[in-house]
Amino acid sequence: MKAPICRACAIGETLCPSCQSKLSSGAISRLDVDISRILYKINEQHNLSLASFTRALDAGAQVLVFTDGEPGVLIGRGGRVVSALSAALGRRVRILSESGDARRRLEDLLSPVKIGGINEAYSAGRTLMRVRLSKEDERLLPLDVRALEPLVSKWMGKPVEFVFE
Repeated sequence: MKAPICRACAIGETLCPSCQSKLSSGAISRLDVDISRILYKINEQHNLSLASFTRALDAGAQVLVFTDGEPGVLIGRGGRVVSALSAALGRRVRILSESGDARRRLEDLLSPVKIGGINEAYSAGRTLMRVRLSKEDERLLPLDVRALEPLVSKWMGKPVEFVFE
């Protein structure tokens, strides 16, 4: 299994100097460490040898878990792995893929909401990604827009704005 921390740190109680420096520098978060440890425990019951966990973002009531591999491995047969992860964290977990283009990744995150379009806006020397959504779909969003914009901005690496038309 691929995780942001090494196997020894995931199994043990403390972090090695390398993983501790990643945590201190902000390359990984405390949530990444916690989820890595939980996934290694789940690996004892479910075979997660092909799983790839890259990072997680805290969305309040939900935790967004990102993978650069196949999301189905972290979801598990019948959703068993994601259910066990959700139970261990005490919050709802959503597994998302980091592969593919921006539109595909946003469609996975915003499902069941359909994206009307994605535009690049240039203002005051910065680039802004503007995601256009239907006004009728606003109530279907899995998260509140005010909470969603900073998370997606962090994930995409540039400012993101959601516009309802």
